[in-house]
Amino acid sequence: METVSISDIVSALRKAKLRSGDVVNVHSRLFAIGSVSNVPVSEIPKAYLRAFREVIGDTGTVVAPTYTTSFGRFGTPFILEESPSEMGVFSEHVRRTPGAVRSLHPIQSLTALGGRAELLATDHPTWNVGHDTIWDRMLQRGGKVVTLGLPPRESMSFMHQVEFQACVPYLYNKVLRGEVYAGGTQVCRDFLMATRYLQYGINYDLSQLETDLTRMYAIERVPLGGSWIWSVPMEAAFEVGLKGLRHDPYYLLQVAPSFVDGEAPVDGTTIDREGVAPQYFLS
Repeated sequence: METVSISDIVSALRKAKLRSGDVVNVHSRLFAIGSVSNVPVSEIPKAYLRAFREVIGDTGTVVAPTYTTSFGRFGTPFILEESPSEMGVFSEHVRRTPGAVRSLHPIQSLTALGGRAELLATDHPTWNVGHDTIWDRMLQRGGKVVTLGLPPRESMSFMHQVEFQACVPYLYNKVLRGEVYAGGTQVCRDFLMATRYLQYGINYDLSQLETDLTRMYAIERVPLGGSWIWSVPMEAAFEVGLKGLRHDPYYLLQVAPSFVDGEAPVDGTTIDREGVAPQYFLS
């Protein structure tokens, strides 16, 4: 197994053009990079966070996905302050670090740590992507997606923000209901989530996006241990993603869905359900 030092990590992050004050959305597969010299395995996430803080400084902010898909799959209660991240050891370390702020969403929460943590993660809307979400706030502040040990095509959750903005036809807004707690009190409201239609076998493939970003020199790729670090400005990903979706609404998928005429989202005319004039015109 490859071994890297903390100074190696710091150097790689700087070569990936991370700078003081940056907002970085981090996805990680740390075992692909290797061990960290003189650091116990259990302390490796802490070592990476230390490296990020050295590079982006006190004004910079690390944002990690701390998703809890068990809420949607099994109805597991979501407790803002306690439910562990299901997105790997680095994200869980960020969540548990003093000063971290987690956005309130029972499936797709993100946890921010650093100078803009409060600004990014507090007073979050009930929906997971779209206007004023943490994704939107990161984009507006020049955020970067940084992936450790896995390429952007496998890890850019930010593209859900982009596809939602493009009104892709394979998503719908799902109402999430279950037990949600924050500050020791149950949150009695519905949450929303842009969700794929499961019956159409929709699978993502961001390979073309990664190719297009590489072609325009928008991806920094730096070797580290047995793998790489990638850095992508959110603004570039947003612009390239929207351009791709404008020409092909299935730009981010393996194949176009096999929609069925007469079923949502191809449900046909509404005259049989509403009459000649829609009911909302008659009320």
